[in-house]
Amino acid sequence: MFRHRAASPAPQPFRRQSRGRGAPLTLLYASLALAYPLAARAAAAPVEAETAETMQTVTVMGTADNNTENTGSLASRKASVMKGFDTVRDIPQPVTVITRQLLDERNLLDLHDVLQNTPGVSVDYTDSERVTYHSRGYQIDALQVDGITFSQSGSAFVQPDTAVLDRVEVLRGAAGMLRGSGNPSATVNMVRKRPTREFRLSGVATVGRWDRHRVEGDISGALNAAGTLRARAVVVADEKDFFQAAKREKREVLYGVVEYDVAPHTTITASLQHTDLDATGAWGGMPGNLDGSPLYLPRDTYLGVAWNRWNRYNDQAFAEIEHRFGNGWNVKASAAWVHLALKDNGFKQSYFARPANATNPWLMNVTTAQYTGAESTQKVANLVANGPFTLFGRRHELIVGGEALRTESIDSWGQGSLYQQTVDIRTWDPYTSYAERDVAVSGGANPNYTRQKGVFGTARLSVTEPLTLLVGGRLSWWEYEVPRTPSSNYKIDREATPFAGLTYDFNKHVNAYLSYTEVFTPQNAKDANGNILQPIRGEDYEAGVKGDFFGGRLTASAGLFQITNEGKAVEDPTSINPCVPVYTAGFCRVAGGKTESRGWELELAGEILPGWQVQAGYTNTRTKYITDTVSANTGLPLRSIDPRHKLNVFTSYRFDGALRGFTLGGGVRTQDGTYVTAGGLTTRQGGYSLFNAMASYRFNERYALQLNVDNLFDKVYYKKFAPTGISYYYGDPRYVALSLRASL
Repeated sequence: MFRHRAASPAPQPFRRQSRGRGAPLTLLYASLALAYPLAARAAAAPVEAETAETMQTVTVMGTADNNTENTGSLASRKASVMKGFDTVRDIPQPVTVITRQLLDERNLLDLHDVLQNTPGVSVDYTDSERVTYHSRGYQIDALQVDGITFSQSGSAFVQPDTAVLDRVEVLRGAAGMLRGSGNPSATVNMVRKRPTREFRLSGVATVGRWDRHRVEGDISGALNAAGTLRARAVVVADEKDFFQAAKREKREVLYGVVEYDVAPHTTITASLQHTDLDATGAWGGMPGNLDGSPLYLPRDTYLGVAWNRWNRYNDQAFAEIEHRFGNGWNVKASAAWVHLALKDNGFKQSYFARPANATNPWLMNVTTAQYTGAESTQKVANLVANGPFTLFGRRHELIVGGEALRTESIDSWGQGSLYQQTVDIRTWDPYTSYAERDVAVSGGANPNYTRQKGVFGTARLSVTEPLTLLVGGRLSWWEYEVPRTPSSNYKIDREATPFAGLTYDFNKHVNAYLSYTEVFTPQNAKDANGNILQPIRGEDYEAGVKGDFFGGRLTASAGLFQITNEGKAVEDPTSINPCVPVYTAGFCRVAGGKTESRGWELELAGEILPGWQVQAGYTNTRTKYITDTVSANTGLPLRSIDPRHKLNVFTSYRFDGALRGFTLGGGVRTQDGTYVTAGGLTTRQGGYSLFNAMASYRFNERYALQLNVDNLFDKVYYKKFAPTGISYYYGDPRYVALSLRASL
């Protein structure tokens, strides 16, 4: 509960607008077209079997299968988030693997659902459509797809749909060897589904509260008798409303991937993915009272209008070739292209700009913004080689590689503060009294370019049978360029990022780890002489123990961490003010800011008894400013809205005997109280717990019915809040979904 509670007139109900229901058939037709050759191949299987003895035998050498599909497990001992490392125990940092089984049992349908249920990760809202993720007090500033890093944020980004994923891997802490530049927060690697040699056809139909209708189709298999050419296609059509009146969303996804074993030890992979999203969106949430407390408007309040739009699409193209040498060495070359863009004339929103006066919190100025043009095109290529070598009579491993990333971004352009009028939000009907109008959008494209290059290497040295020393480093080059404003250009040359670690195997089930890594963040800030300040540099120390038991069906870990980030630009009070000609206002800058994050974590995942599985994680995180531009920040947490204590638990039990076919599950996500201070006001929210439940029944090998309930007890809480602005976002009320799963 919030501590402030303002007495106010009862809000009037908002009028709901009736909405039609469309049927996104385009992707369904596409899925049938892609399914035809695979289904035909499966139908022809008996004929091929009769002639198999006349065909030449082909031996296929594939890579180790790290997939979590069809394992039925909430645990995975494998992870690919760190190049050259195959198992979670080998990585000297905490790694959480969200398996396909957990995605299905929890009905986690996009990345937002996944990360808000991941230990050690907090979700924040710039507005309803731009969502950011944070870990250990720092923003997660890039995501990986199949091990390739992209910047996936901004107004054109679409939350990835989990129907295309095999698993999600989250490595917490700095990842200097992987990226070089970035925040010491976490790396999120989304590993997509790959083709199978055997024919598979599956589908999921889901209906849920607030008029949700979703269909998934997934087909996979070999395209030739030898199984050397394989393909897979995933299609999604998803329409839903929200608990707020007039808010809705329509999503379509098409993913296709092909693998070809051109030789027994060489595989080529290529994939295409298209995601299309039409959303009403909302610029900001709901306003607070004059003292910063919430106004306690009804949860279904939507202070936008039905004609709002925030439509966008994301495209991805990947290509990869991997060769496995007979001596244990592997070489993999990858290239990818990603395009994020607004569509349909871009972005158009009504929103509340500010209170109309300082005495009545219900009087607000409503206005309109209309923008277009936001897009980002990213191209990346990397090459990685890893394998064993012998030194001093012992077998060691070496990982070497390099990568290059080029991003071209275009900011949106348009106008805001259009058609402003003052309304009383208790009685205002936005759906009939605020008409849609168009304005000629002014401005134009102003592209900026970010280029990153890096080379890296890590040696895993077997010191003794149980003790392994890891030593590595990375050299990075980083450049930012804005052709229209050259004064904004800056670059970093040959930034060195060291990495070191130790792992010690107590036995075949349990090991301990220590690690140290660095990371850097370029900053466009200048001192009194006009020189660019050095990057912010972070140091991350990790220590802990990991274990896997029962053949990897149960995994556990416990760890400690300490992170310092130093060198952030702060104002230099000894310089002139204003710092002309460098800045037109304020002091010159000096590298003096420093922050700290420390804490400990516990995780358990997998089968603890036959049929009984659990996925649980607890994080205790303490952050603070040591020095900052604002001296009053000293000693305060980096993000006071992030909880210090966070617990995620989900467990399920698969019955046998007379109840065979039934699975029951449930869990809780709980956190302690948080607060936000802004504009001289502070507002707080007490700790809360959100419970979920799941029940499923498998009729046979082909069909299963599943019921999911989120926020089981309909807890009222704010997922984002602040005492100023339009910054109160209600968390979702109780949500119920029913899914029918079918497979061949």
